[in-house]
Amino acid sequence: MNSILRADSVPPCLRGKNLRSGIIAFILFFTGLSGVNAQTYPIQVSLQLIPPFSGYITDYGAPGNDNLRAYILDNDLSHPSYDVKLKIKIEGQGIVLQSAGWYFSNAFTLTPGVPLMISGSDLAGLLNENNLDFSGITRAQYDQRRVLPEGFYTISLTAYDYVNPVPIQVSNVGMTQAWMTLNDPPYLNFPACGNEIAVTDPQQITFSWTAINVNEPWNAAGTEYKFELWEIFPANQNPGNIVASTSPIYTLTTNLTMISYGITEPPLVVGRQYVWRVTARNLDDRALFRNNGISQLCTFTWGNTNSLLGNIANLTLNVQPLTHRQARASWDSLSVYDQYHLRFKKANTNTSWFTYTTPNRTLRICDLEPETDYIAMVQGVFPNGDPGNWSDVVTFHTPAQQQLNCGDVAVPPANQNFHPLTQANTGMIWQVGQFEMTVTALNNTSSAGGWYSGFGKIILPFGVTLNVGYTSIQMGDDEVMYSGEVRALSEGMTEWMTQYNMSQFHYDTSYFYNENVDSLWVNANGDLVILDENGQQTIIDIDNSGGALVTDSNGDQWIVNPDGTITFVTGGFLLPFTNDTLNQQEMNILKLAMTTIRNGLSQSTIDQQENQMSTTEVSLGTYIDQERSALPNNVPAVGETIADTSMIISYHEVEASAADQGATLGKNFKEAQTNYYSSRVLKIFSREDAPDAELNFIGQYLSVNSIPYKQYVSQQLAAGKTEQQIADLVAENGIKKLVTLVITKQMSKE
Repeated sequence: MNSILRADSVPPCLRGKNLRSGIIAFILFFTGLSGVNAQTYPIQVSLQLIPPFSGYITDYGAPGNDNLRAYILDNDLSHPSYDVKLKIKIEGQGIVLQSAGWYFSNAFTLTPGVPLMISGSDLAGLLNENNLDFSGITRAQYDQRRVLPEGFYTISLTAYDYVNPVPIQVSNVGMTQAWMTLNDPPYLNFPACGNEIAVTDPQQITFSWTAINVNEPWNAAGTEYKFELWEIFPANQNPGNIVASTSPIYTLTTNLTMISYGITEPPLVVGRQYVWRVTARNLDDRALFRNNGISQLCTFTWGNTNSLLGNIANLTLNVQPLTHRQARASWDSLSVYDQYHLRFKKANTNTSWFTYTTPNRTLRICDLEPETDYIAMVQGVFPNGDPGNWSDVVTFHTPAQQQLNCGDVAVPPANQNFHPLTQANTGMIWQVGQFEMTVTALNNTSSAGGWYSGFGKIILPFGVTLNVGYTSIQMGDDEVMYSGEVRALSEGMTEWMTQYNMSQFHYDTSYFYNENVDSLWVNANGDLVILDENGQQTIIDIDNSGGALVTDSNGDQWIVNPDGTITFVTGGFLLPFTNDTLNQQEMNILKLAMTTIRNGLSQSTIDQQENQMSTTEVSLGTYIDQERSALPNNVPAVGETIADTSMIISYHEVEASAADQGATLGKNFKEAQTNYYSSRVLKIFSREDAPDAELNFIGQYLSVNSIPYKQYVSQQLAAGKTEQQIADLVAENGIKKLVTLVITKQMSKE
């Protein structure tokens, strides 16, 4: 072939009377001075891609494959025929595969006005990876699987003048688009995932699945399937972990989409769980499937032990109330069971079940409510983890709580019946002498000897809540205190908020509600409506001329005013609770205030305050003892007993308070006590992990310089103060003053 531009090698659009003009047009095109997009070509190329779309590009060049078709039409009727050569480009997913700069297809001869269709082997050379340049993916990466990643691709084809060695484009860029996709793995049909299969004798199970790739035209070699079955043992293991870490108990390769698992295969164990999967593989070792052809995992259970044992696995439950708080449940002890689940709840309610697990055949149920109906049932658990049938439902009723009389002393618990409480949690109700203590906080939740430390609350007669602390008390599994001391205290948000001075309020009607109140209101008839946390509604006829005081089982109180309005009572104060949630800026300022308080309360400071309180307490106690030694024998002792081993520290007013020494000692002690308790409360208030709900609650009650917190923040922001400046004022003039006021008021009641 000559290396010069000949007249017979010029494309039809450049031929004619003025060859010079054609050459100039060619030069302008070749140097980029003539825009390609504006060019009208005599040759028109169009592409058509027929689904299904294969990610194997060589498939489209296979003999007889016409999924990718190119139609080429010569519109120049001034010549009898014209030869073109082609280049291809495949682009998508950041990948470009295109004909190498040196490569063109063989010649295709066009007859003017007659479209030429090419497909299959006509495109083989263009789709051969040896003739392609790779971008976005290396040739080595492509050769690993020889399939394009899934995604949206554009395929384009361009015709060039065949004779001229210089690549002269003589056609438009014919384009088509498609989503190249892989086939899904087999879909498992039967046994359905998670089902229990009835045991048959002899053993017979049919496993079946659906092939998703049956219509693939390039899957001529066919597909084979690998079936695998694993046993899940011990029970309750993760199926994925079982498959990844153990060998299957049975494997079979087949070209069918089902297998029959019978008596010649490994026997299955009744009640045991199994997991299976199927892997599809193209016989040409082509990567036609997602996830390497591996199906999802499916589990099933081969029958159950209950069906095998029948009635001999049924349990009979008996429940006997012991006290108003406790009951004892007992049932059959069957050797087929490894452990038992006992569950109970209030009768005729939609509340959730409380469930205990034990290896024993008896269980003490604690923390019940007095005069309440409960239902219970028990279930055995087989050694493999499978549950047995639930027993019949048993109903039992707790008796009323024994009423205490003034001066009653509790009978000490019998030590020969002691068994330590080895696990404890908040919310338990422990018997402390003749009183009940609800556990509100624990320093430890387990003890082999039953020794615990923490905090709680005791509801005294008339609904007065006493908050207490304890160090190293010994609890039995009957939730009775056998040894130790419980002492009254005042610290923490929940503690001081339930301390109230009952003598401040007197109303014609007082009502104790034996549930936790959710909300209450006065209806149009003047009756009080109470809604508890379980959704139960109670209507009380009250005399609005005098109001009413309502106390619930949690110790919270509400005052029903004569005008029908209701005020929440806390800390001995009437607080204007508005239920107006803090906005984000108000919450941020309150958190900054808490941080300011927290940074000013080091542990060494609190320790020094505690030492100071102890020192002044000893000095005052010594003085009181000296003064009392001269008084008659019928004067009460310094401590007031509330339980056999539980004391409230309550230093009486010194009778000779007019004496300078007594007044000074008493004042020093009260100041030291107030400082220490205030710091402890502030330390808890300002803890870093305080939830937003608690801070929101504080913010709704807090006032700064007698102005409600939200209003105070708004005023200070309007005055141009920063959030930190406002937070410092809130800390000093709001939170600290409130805590000191509450502590001082509490001290005045001792």
